[in-house]
Amino acid sequence: MKIFQSLYYFFGQLIRPPFPLFFAKAFPKQKNELHSGRVASDSTFQNIWKLAIAIILTLFISCNSSSFYHNVNDMGGQPATLYLNNGKVLNGKLEIRSFDEFSSVQKITFKENSSNTYQWFYPQDIAGIYFNGAKYSLELVQAMDMWNKRAYKFLKNITPNDGNLQLFEDEYTQKNSFGDIERITKLYIKLARSNEVFDAQSDRFVPNFNEKVSRFLSDCPSVSQKILNKEKDFSYAFVNQGETQRKQVWMNIAFEYNLCK
Repeated sequence: MKIFQSLYYFFGQLIRPPFPLFFAKAFPKQKNELHSGRVASDSTFQNIWKLAIAIILTLFISCNSSSFYHNVNDMGGQPATLYLNNGKVLNGKLEIRSFDEFSSVQKITFKENSSNTYQWFYPQDIAGIYFNGAKYSLELVQAMDMWNKRAYKFLKNITPNDGNLQLFEDEYTQKNSFGDIERITKLYIKLARSNEVFDAQSDRFVPNFNEKVSRFLSDCPSVSQKILNKEKDFSYAFVNQGETQRKQVWMNIAFEYNLCK
């Protein structure tokens, strides 16, 4: 509010015309006539600069409260539900800023529906968000292409988040070699006993998918053996199978693994 008052005063002084006063001093005989003219002139100019200030303040407020969306890790003014690690659930508007897809979420700002002020929350405070019909968990991603090899990111839950093996997706856009914008989707894997998630296409799992993943899930022998034996729907070739097929194989593995006793 103090900012708006200062702007109001500044533009008021800037736009206020000095001309009638100048001529009144220069030509005393016309003082009375100019006084009447000045009153009318002041009234007109006051209306003009009040309107100008109203427009400027409206634009200022609009710019500061505008919403945007690039991806779930870079958006602002978006309606969402925030889940905190202390069990609290908040509804309101969310802002998340990331430098790029390889950067960590440092903090978020959130304004509850019943409030006019934004609060800051940090990764240690946050369990996840519900946004645009989907649940996203804040996860610590382990990947070589991340700054410092690890980063906090909001990832879309594509399996139940209470399972022993959880799958997530990250979506973002980038320019390809032709300069066109393309949408990228990455699949991530997490075991409940671990605090980190891993890129499904990292060297932890490929190449030699069957050997590596069977060892990764060796605590469930039935699933581990299916993967090692390259049974249908439990294996994929690293080179010639597409993103959809890879995702389906991991979904099959997660379903069976989460049934394992």
